[in-house]
Amino acid sequence: MINNMFNALSGLVVSAQKLQNSANNLANLKDLGLGINKVIVGDKPESLPDVDSTAMSKVNISKEMVNQITAQAAFTANAELTVIADETIGTILDIKS
Repeated sequence: MINNMFNALSGLVVSAQKLQNSANNLANLKDLGLGINKVIVGDKPESLPDVDSTAMSKVNISKEMVNQITAQAAFTANAELTVIADETIGTILDIKS
C-alpha cells in the first residue's frame, strides 16, 4: 500500500519535471543558441532524433504541446492515485483503531 503511494508521488515529480521542461522549451523558442531540455526516466535516454525541428530553432511547438498535454494527464492520474492510496490507508487505520 505504501509502495503505491511512493510510486504515485514519484510519478507526480516526473510529470512536474516534464511540464517544467516543456514550458522552458517553449519559452526559449526564440533563443537560437539554447537546446532542448528533456526529462530522462530510467536507464536509457531517448535515442530518437528530433526530425521535425525547424531550421531556426530546435524546438518543435506541436511536439512540446503534446508533451504538455500528456504530462498533465499523467500528473492528474498520479494525483488521483495519491488520493485513493491516502483514503485507503485512512480507512485501514480507522478499522484497526
